Amino acid sequence: MALGLAVWLALVASDDAAAPVLILGVIGALLAAAAVVWPALLVLALAMSGSGYALLLGVDEPPLDVRVAGVAACLLVVGELVGWAHELWSTTRDEPGGEWRRPTWIAAAGAGALLLVWGLLAIVDLARVEGLAVEAVGAACALAALLVVRRLARRPAAGS
Repeated sequence: MALGLAVWLALVASDDAAAPVLILGVIGALLAAAAVVWPALLVLALAMSGSGYALLLGVDEPPLDVRVAGVAACLLVVGELVGWAHELWSTTRDEPGGEWRRPTWIAAAGAGALLLVWGLLAIVDLARVEGLAVEAVGAACALAALLVVRRLARRPAAGS
């Protein structure tokens, strides 16, 4: 998935940004693969993949890029998949029923990230408008973001 993200971003980037975006994305994908064995590399892998997108934004300067929702969802899913792969690669076995629960959780987290970022983009787009409705949508998205962070923070670390 990390390699697919790199290729997608390179394809939508301008000619000036395509090669560096692809290089950063491929490095991120290779680091994500290595993070299955060495989980400490996951942060660097996600940072490299994200920096490819940041470079695309810096060079192409799009006004309000809705692709950020897809990038955020991909990075979240890559992180979850690498964590799960590391757990399966280790000597411990997945708990009974985990073969369907974990992929369902990963898909739901990716879809949730996508919806959350789309909501935040809608708020940014509506920021020029004032009123109670805009404030209510902003408060709902902020609450959703806090709930996602709280849920992810409560998950036990791998190997604990």
